Amino acid sequence: MKILAIYFGSENGTNPVYDRVLANIAARQGIEMDLLRNFPVGEHNKIDNIRTHYHLTFTKKMGSWYRKCVRWFGTTPISDRWSKQAAEIVAQDYDVVLALCANSQLTPAVCGRIIAQKVGCKFAIYGVDAIPAPGGWVRKKNDYNGRLRIVRRNWSAADYVASANKHMLEYQLSTFKHKPNLQTSVVYTTSPDEWHINPPSKRPLFLYTGNLYGLRTPDHLFGAFKRILAERPDAELMLVGMKFKLRHFKKILTPEEQKHVTIAPYTDNLAPLFAEAQVLLDIDADRQKDPFLSSKIASYLRVNRVIVCETGKDTPSRELFAGYRTILQCNHSAESMYEGMKRALAMAEKEIDFSERQPLIDLFSVEHNCDTLCTDLERLLS
Repeated sequence: MKILAIYFGSENGTNPVYDRVLANIAARQGIEMDLLRNFPVGEHNKIDNIRTHYHLTFTKKMGSWYRKCVRWFGTTPISDRWSKQAAEIVAQDYDVVLALCANSQLTPAVCGRIIAQKVGCKFAIYGVDAIPAPGGWVRKKNDYNGRLRIVRRNWSAADYVASANKHMLEYQLSTFKHKPNLQTSVVYTTSPDEWHINPPSKRPLFLYTGNLYGLRTPDHLFGAFKRILAERPDAELMLVGMKFKLRHFKKILTPEEQKHVTIAPYTDNLAPLFAEAQVLLDIDADRQKDPFLSSKIASYLRVNRVIVCETGKDTPSRELFAGYRTILQCNHSAESMYEGMKRALAMAEKEIDFSERQPLIDLFSVEHNCDTLCTDLERLLS
């Protein structure tokens, strides 16, 4: 099977999820894989076993103009031009073109459609995010509608569509008209292979890693932590990887309470923090039936720490983690988060058996999800 994979990232910050997936697939017997990216390959972002690396720089020199084209006309002129240029430099002996889409990226799918049609091969899309993000995530309705038109035009050409969970797949399938015999699948966001098996920590530290933006806010967490501090004056809260200003931080917590909160920049070395923390925190969007499942949860599963997850009703988190004693599910309220955090602290001070998580760890493993993806693509070609 010959595959052309297309995905976007930054030269110094590539998407580690796709790197793991592509490296695993490219190493498999009987598979030849080429990779098309928007940045050159260096030693720090090289993926082994790739047959040919194609690089074509992508820039949006007319950012405002480009956004207006998406918003008002549902078109991607720069993406179209870049894709047609890419189609001229890649080989033409593929069985499948696989577009990998994250965040609000549209270009990999636009390019995948154009190349697949030119080569005359199957077109597959794998997205770890819902595109366009559903109601509430995209502030302006015309932005959402413009992106939806682009999705309809490009996803409708796909022979195979995979999403990162069942809820997201159902949403994505509702955004476009399906090609006859469209094949679909769930390919979970894979977890790193790294384990963090630490002795119990005596430091009452709550740790959140990642960014908080849009409908994913820390307001209920701050309200809950305020109550925790009233009972446990030694408690601490650490937020790692913040990119945006926290809107209500100073309104909810007093200056004295704020001294117990550490807001740290992004780091790819979380091991020391995992070792220090007693409880890991996950926050989903404050929206009912939201299809997103935070990618950090796959990493958290390999850390022997209690997890507190703030989530809504009918979410991927509720479905996947129901019944797990070491993963506490809370509603979007300060009261519910307080009860969950209080219970988590009490659990963390006792000996805990985390072996119950093994089925989840297997479910999110690179091997399992690459098996699924490879089997699906082979079935697509049969």
